[in-house]
Amino acid sequence: MIPLKKINPLNLSIKIALLFLCISFTKMIGQTITPQVINSAGSHRQLGSTGISITDNVGEPFTQTIGANFLITQGFLQPDIVSIVGPTLSVIKSDVTCTGKNNGFISAAISNVLPTYTITYNWLPISLCPASDCSMVDSLMAGTYTLQVIVDTGTKTDTLPVQIITINDINGPCKINIFNALTPNGDGTNDVFTIENINEFPKNTVTIYNRWGQQIAEIKNYDNVTKYWPAREDAAKLVSTTYFYIINLGDGSNLIKGWVEILKD
Repeated sequence: MIPLKKINPLNLSIKIALLFLCISFTKMIGQTITPQVINSAGSHRQLGSTGISITDNVGEPFTQTIGANFLITQGFLQPDIVSIVGPTLSVIKSDVTCTGKNNGFISAAISNVLPTYTITYNWLPISLCPASDCSMVDSLMAGTYTLQVIVDTGTKTDTLPVQIITINDINGPCKINIFNALTPNGDGTNDVFTIENINEFPKNTVTIYNRWGQQIAEIKNYDNVTKYWPAREDAAKLVSTTYFYIINLGDGSNLIKGWVEILKD
């Protein structure tokens, strides 16, 4: 009888452990883990009619939004990327044409919004649109304005990032524009010599001459409203003819010279 070789228990334990490790490692390499519900209480579903698909599980929180693409990462359960094209805000603006003008505007456009959504436009300062229903505001002076858009579905809302918009004054002082015809009859139209944008030059002086070169008026700080030509008490004395003006803007620039016609019935 051939005696059996004595087996070292320690060597046997090591061999069994190595065999188990190899089998386990082989299975791990070949395994593909995909998002899935790990008990009967979870599900993978759409959220109403929003087009958003979500995977959740008991005790595993998730975030829902009607915003842009996002990835849920909370908890042990990791679903696929959840994608939806949500509301997108684009803003266009127009700067003021020159210093002191209030002809700037801001327009906001919302895209990728379902017809059932309602949109709130919160402007700052509030006086721009107290009802919060303006997608565009105009008559703006140079300055900084703020817009926050909120999209509401009735069951949830999406607050889009705050927009800070600056209306710039990049063209400097306005060029004056002179109107050369007057009809000083008291009807409120063309009653005075109008110099558009003259208020941009507060140190101005306007001098008026008749056709014989005689000075008949000199107005400092001409503004078309409180200081103008002809004054009401002088209008009746003027005859229908051509008069001449010299405008000193008071800023060191060249004098502006020209003519103006008074027309009476």
